[in-house]
This record gives sequence, C-alpha cells and structure tokens, in this order.
Amino acid sequence: MKKREVSKISSTYTDFLGRPAKWIVMTLFAIAVIGPLYWLFTSAIKVKADYLASPPVIIPMKVTFENFVSIFKNDGVGKGLYNSIVITAVSTILASSLGSLAAFSLTKGRLRKPIRSILACWFLLQKMYPAIATAIPIYLVMRDLHLIDTKTAMIILNTSFNFPMVIWLMMGFFQEVPEEIEESGKMDGCGMAQRFFYLVLPVVKPGLVASSILTFVGTWNEFLFAVILSVRNAKTLPVIISGFITDRGLEWGPMAATGVTIILPVFIIVWLLQKDFVQGMTMGAVKG
Repeated sequence: MKKREVSKISSTYTDFLGRPAKWIVMTLFAIAVIGPLYWLFTSAIKVKADYLASPPVIIPMKVTFENFVSIFKNDGVGKGLYNSIVITAVSTILASSLGSLAAFSLTKGRLRKPIRSILACWFLLQKMYPAIATAIPIYLVMRDLHLIDTKTAMIILNTSFNFPMVIWLMMGFFQEVPEEIEESGKMDGCGMAQRFFYLVLPVVKPGLVASSILTFVGTWNEFLFAVILSVRNAKTLPVIISGFITDRGLEWGPMAATGVTIILPVFIIVWLLQKDFVQGMTMGAVKG
C-alpha cells in the first residue's frame, strides 16, 4: 500500500466523519459541560421571581447576591464549609502520605511479584464493593466509640475509604521508576526511607498529585456517611445542600448558591495543579 494511501486512511480514522463532524461533536460536548454550570451560576445570582419564572429566564436582567448572604447567615453553610475543608484536608494528607508509603514498601520491598499482584487486586476490590453494605456496622462502631457527629469519625472513614485507591494507583507509579535511581541511592548508602523521600518521590510527584486530587474530590463530595454520621456539628456541604429539599418545595436560589460554594474550591485546586494532574493521569501510559 502506498504511503499516500496509508496517510489518507489514517486521516479518515483520525477525523472519523471529517473535520465538520468533529467540531460539531466538540461543540455539543462543550455545551453539555458548560450548560449546567452556566445554569447553576446564573441561578445563584437570580432574584426569586426569575428562578421561579416559567418559561425560565435564561439571561437574568437583575443580579443579586442575597442567596449567598442568606446561606452563610441563616443556613449554616459557613460552618459546613469549615467542616468540609478540615475533613477533606486531613483525610487527603493522611491517605496520600500513608498510602504512598505503603505502596512504596509493597512495590520495592521483598515481596514477590505474584503476591504484589494479589495485593494490588485486593486494594482495587476495596473500592468496588457498595459502601451502603457497611453503613450499619460502621454506624454501630462509631456509636460505641462515641464519635457520632464528630469530624474525627468522618476523617477516619474518608481516610480508610481512599487508602486502598491511593495504594493501588501509587503502586503503578512506583513500578515505572527506573531501577537505576534506587541503585544509585544504595551505592551512596541511602536507606529505604531516604531513597523514598529524596530519590523516588520527586520522580512520582505527578502521580502523587493525581492521587491526592482524586482523594480530595472523593472526600469533598462524600454524602452517604456524612448524612448518616452527622447530626449538627459535623455536617458537610453535601449534607447541607440536601436540606434545601423541603416539604414546601425546592429552594432553588440558596441551593444553587451552595452548589457554587461546593464547586469553586474543586475548580481552584484542579486549576492550580492541572499540569501535574494531567501528567500523573497519563504517567506510565506509554513506555519509552
């Protein structure tokens, strides 16, 4: 087959139905992503008459920040935001640091490869079973430990739930580290801890960032155990936003304002760390 024909076939497969179809698909995906976000942000700054109007008001003519003032003043969103930040930050730090240490010891330790593979599958399975299956036992344990409605309970749960995921991801990243790096450390007399912190960790930094962001997002959005174990003092933002669904209907304005409050920290963190996050998610995909 001629080189020109191969190039033509490759271009056809790459563009699928051609350049116009590609741009149409990209536009539809952009609308599907941006549309709900636009509606959320505009609903948060609409006056009550606009977000209850029928047909809906697409572009609000009147803008108000009363919904934001109301949720922080009357609905406890400020305290929920504080609880979410503390629980998420501590859980992410614990799961990422302890998980990376465990993954390094499992990958670079004296365990044989079949045992490492079995353990990796086991950690992956830990994230696959339905969390609701453990809801009652966890509630009973936390009740006996007098940890109901405390941030400590939420930190313990979120750390334990994300710990297997961090180990499983970081084991893959550590396996991609060239053996020469560790061999040079051994020749210089570095112990296992020194090799981890000074030689290996800088190489797998993108992977650690990716694991931390996934842990952060999972903890930030956790709802099931937050609503089961929190009553008043440990309520997080996902629990608070569900409180706007009342027997009198949905409070769209405050709910949208709380939704914006939940989304913004995730946007900011992912935007600040997007380079390392993308590099970490693609790390090890291509060897070369």
